[in-house]
Amino acid sequence: MKLKGKHVIFSFILFITGFLVAFSYQLTSEESKIVRMNEEQLQEDIKYRESLNQVEQKNKELRAELLELKDGIRSFEEKLGNQEDLVSTYLDEKKELEMVTGEVPIQGPGVTITLNDANYIPSEDNVNDYIVHDLHVHLVVNELLSSGANAISINGQRLLKNSHIACIGPVISVDGEQHPAPFVISAIGDPEVLNASFELQNGVLDVLVSDNVEVTVEKKDQIKMDARVSGE
Repeated sequence: MKLKGKHVIFSFILFITGFLVAFSYQLTSEESKIVRMNEEQLQEDIKYRESLNQVEQKNKELRAELLELKDGIRSFEEKLGNQEDLVSTYLDEKKELEMVTGEVPIQGPGVTITLNDANYIPSEDNVNDYIVHDLHVHLVVNELLSSGANAISINGQRLLKNSHIACIGPVISVDGEQHPAPFVISAIGDPEVLNASFELQNGVLDVLVSDNVEVTVEKKDQIKMDARVSGE
């Protein structure tokens, strides 16, 4: 009986020892697994951070490219704006040139100056001293041009930069077209300025009157002039 009791105790000790060994092994295995999981998570975290850094770097590069593109667009818009100003200026100058050369119709406020032969001619005087001559027409045209007239016509015929005015007997020839008196000289421009230029003392108006030319000056709200005929 005594031997049997020792055997039981010994068996119990072995059982406890085996249990502790098994428990210790299981605990070590679990800890190892936890450590491995932590290492895997750490590697994943490192990869994630690297990916995030790459994305942030790429975003930084894209933002830099975007700013560069915006600067390029802004520079292009400024150049385009300057070109538009140049084109606008060119078109304005072209339009003014076409108006001067009579290539396009023109209308606007201005004045009309009517020159007519004298109604009364003394029998003992020379008739040529009482009619309108090309000199008188030239005086009026030059005065209008110096006062800023944009366009001028004589009896409806557009006067051009190189127009030729000549006296042929009782008529006036403008670029080969003959016009009898009265001569209605129309000018488009500032009516006040154009009219004032003829009211100057000892000016063109006084010269015309002293030459026995009947003169009428009228301000107009609207004067229309056609373009010159093609081939003129």
